[in-house]
Amino acid sequence: MENKKETELAVFEQICQVNDLDPQAIREEAEQHEPETPSSGEKGEALIRAAFRHRANALVANLDITGKSGLTEGREYKADGDPAAPSFTINEDYIREAYSSDEAEKIIDALGQVQLPVQA
Repeated sequence: MENKKETELAVFEQICQVNDLDPQAIREEAEQHEPETPSSGEKGEALIRAAFRHRANALVANLDITGKSGLTEGREYKADGDPAAPSFTINEDYIREAYSSDEAEKIIDALGQVQLPVQA
């Protein structure tokens, strides 16, 4: 069990590293978004999802997008926090339908900069 937790935290740390994120800030954000998450089991997944969410929103924060203050997981993108195979998938179809073509291209390009860990 301890090995699994170590692996989850190592994957989280690597995602933070490749995306230039502060792990402590992401931990605090994860606690705010998912306060009921148990201290084991799902915590690694919650941290990984929080890291992806933070990076996605940071990348689009400076884009000139009409009427949007942030992205919504499940709409513009899907983040899978499974430490064994974390993934970040851009929902290009939704983005192209919900935004102007210029905005959609900016969002898709920005989200394409979210990095996955080198080794899960």
